[in-house]
Amino acid sequence: MFDKDNLEALELLIDTYNDTDQDTLVLIGKYYLKLDKVIRTRIDKISEKEISLIISLEDKEIHKKIKFPKTVDGASAVSTFLYSYLSEARINAPKDYPKTRLEKLIENTLNLETYITNVKTKKIISSNIIEITFEGGLENLPDLKNDAFMYFMVHKEIDHKFPKNFTIQNFRSLSSQENNPYSAAYYTIKSYRENEIDVWFVLHDHPGPLAIWADQVKEGSSVAIWGPRTVFSPPKETNNYLFIADETAQPAVLSAIENLHKNHSYTCLFETQNKSSRFKINDPNNQISWIYRDQELAGEGTELIKCIERLNLNSKNLYVFGAGEAKQISSIRKILKRQFNLGTKQMSFTGYWRKLAN
Repeated sequence: MFDKDNLEALELLIDTYNDTDQDTLVLIGKYYLKLDKVIRTRIDKISEKEISLIISLEDKEIHKKIKFPKTVDGASAVSTFLYSYLSEARINAPKDYPKTRLEKLIENTLNLETYITNVKTKKIISSNIIEITFEGGLENLPDLKNDAFMYFMVHKEIDHKFPKNFTIQNFRSLSSQENNPYSAAYYTIKSYRENEIDVWFVLHDHPGPLAIWADQVKEGSSVAIWGPRTVFSPPKETNNYLFIADETAQPAVLSAIENLHKNHSYTCLFETQNKSSRFKINDPNNQISWIYRDQELAGEGTELIKCIERLNLNSKNLYVFGAGEAKQISSIRKILKRQFNLGTKQMSFTGYWRKLAN
């Protein structure tokens, strides 16, 4: 049986595929299961042995199961098998069949580079956010703006020096080792300058390896970063935005706001712990609202949900960008989809982190 953490992760995986990657599921229905006239495919449930699908055809709805080659132990293994079903479906599909959103994301990672850079400075932003400026080795780093994020790889020894030829492939080859000294996580570029970037790190009561590294690292220390990528992709007709973020996603939102067209409007909800974790921001029109968790834990803030349920927005030409704790973001997506009847292309929600079950 899946434990509570894996059950929650699987629930999020199912929500993401059903809401965001419907085109991938349709492709699997058509060319992996080889069914005619597939209109929609939805994941019903996932067990350790199989995935159950509900498939809408032109004239009826059917149920299909795909048995895993071996028993799975969690969401990561399920994702791996879904990728393999997608790959086989693509082989069977006509050459002119459009690429799915997931295929495009995978394709975009193939040519990404690994950069070795150094810590230049550290600065306190708020009671739970520090900014680290990295300099050097970034001459070829593209400026994607908006929510450009990168994979930061660090060594457990703070003063470790990465060799210039270290790559993401080296990191991945070491990940299966029992005493792997490396850890990694995704972080967003807050500011970009030639051969230099600023990145915000959130400090936690129960920090992971990257938060510990960011808190302890000294000037001159090296780090390997891989990327960048971005998921912020509003339709061309968009002129109105809703941003929702906890501390981990605030750099991405601030960068996106800086790049909005001057004639476009936006509403922004920033959740943080309390007034001490709030920071100064250029917000002349007071379009950014601060919401405090106070005694509630990160990822469990109820006041943010209440604020979202009270929103009164025009959904025409609206694009919603939200990121934060995965389960909370999933709940927010469902509320907004129901409340404003938004299409898939009008929403981009990402679980930047996941709170483990107690």
